[in-house]
Amino acid sequence: MSFKKVLSLVIMLSLSVLSFSPAYAAAKKPAAPSGADFVGIVDRGDILNNHPRLNQVRQQLSEIARKKENEAKAAADKETDTAKKAQAVQQKRMELAQEEQRLMAPIYRDCEQAVREVAVKKKLTLVLDKFVVLIGGVDITQDVIQQLSKKK
Repeated sequence: MSFKKVLSLVIMLSLSVLSFSPAYAAAKKPAAPSGADFVGIVDRGDILNNHPRLNQVRQQLSEIARKKENEAKAAADKETDTAKKAQAVQQKRMELAQEEQRLMAPIYRDCEQAVREVAVKKKLTLVLDKFVVLIGGVDITQDVIQQLSKKK
């Protein structure tokens, strides 16, 4: 290895060790966190499951799924070719997925909007799913659920 490469490696290692040392970390911390430094965390599953219209949409999707299943069976029964049967069933599954996407889109938009409104109200600059956060953050899940319930 050339001298320049070795020197670069030593410098990079020194900097990484220095950045993890407690004295360096303490020196880099700001005196007091500003309101713009807060991170919110949410449980998207809880928020979605508490959406006021979710049960209605789930019921609609259940009915559509039964209908598509019956249509798929009927289409498959008409076909003698196995590949065409599979294609007919796959087509009905795709139609069901499109319907699910169409019906769930407003629910997801409402949830996202409620998160945004709570984040603005609490002066949060970043909101993450709680499953990606190990430590820290302000849990605003219940505030978002309350915000959603106001929009009934």
